[in-house]
Amino acid sequence: MFVHGFGAHAYWWAYLAPFFSKTFRVVAIDLPGMGRSEPPSEYREDSSSRAITGIIQHYRLAPVTIIGHSYGGAQSLRAVATNPELFHRILVVDTNIRLTAEPLIRRLKPKGQHRMNASLKECMERFRLVPPQINSIKALEHFIAYHSCAFSNGGWHWRTDPNCVNSGEIETEALLKSVSIPVDMIFGEKSFLNVDDKPTRVFQHFPQAGELRFIANAGHHVMLDCPLQLVAEIRSLLEPDPALNQ
Repeated sequence: MFVHGFGAHAYWWAYLAPFFSKTFRVVAIDLPGMGRSEPPSEYREDSSSRAITGIIQHYRLAPVTIIGHSYGGAQSLRAVATNPELFHRILVVDTNIRLTAEPLIRRLKPKGQHRMNASLKECMERFRLVPPQINSIKALEHFIAYHSCAFSNGGWHWRTDPNCVNSGEIETEALLKSVSIPVDMIFGEKSFLNVDDKPTRVFQHFPQAGELRFIANAGHHVMLDCPLQLVAEIRSLLEPDPALNQ
């Protein structure tokens, strides 16, 4: 199961999924209020993690190997911590996790309403990566931008609910210590999160820490600047696992 970052959608994984479909059953989801998913009645700390576990239970997918990028990695960890029986292992890709002594994570303020555009082209031209990333593959950015736009009420706008908030980020290592399944982590070498040995300091809190890997020259949005390298790292971590190849 692939889980996207904040304000993103399942199509961030769409062009990578075929590299895994011959070996695994592959699922990519839209978190609540993002992509084509309906927003919840209220955004709570556990809105996204409950959606993850709800999908697994509804479609009887357990046990799942879950791969989450950025915000999606944090929500996947929350889901694993609350319902470990639904998961086999977790891969966390370039996710921001606050350790106790660090400043609080910035809360993104909801926009409240969509900014309307006259055309799909105009909507797509407004697409920007947050944080910025100069080396992303423009064809992939174009693909993501196309699937980020929707038409309603006479105009084009982002699919993400304008009231969406990034609640549920991980802000203490206590949750990390409660994750009882194997954990691997992948970071971009040039990611804004790869500072002060942060990935290593986070990784050491997992009881079943597996491997911590870095993708050379990759930024935070690893699937947009080093997609094939990301595929290679994920495959090399998963395919030796006999439980996933039965």
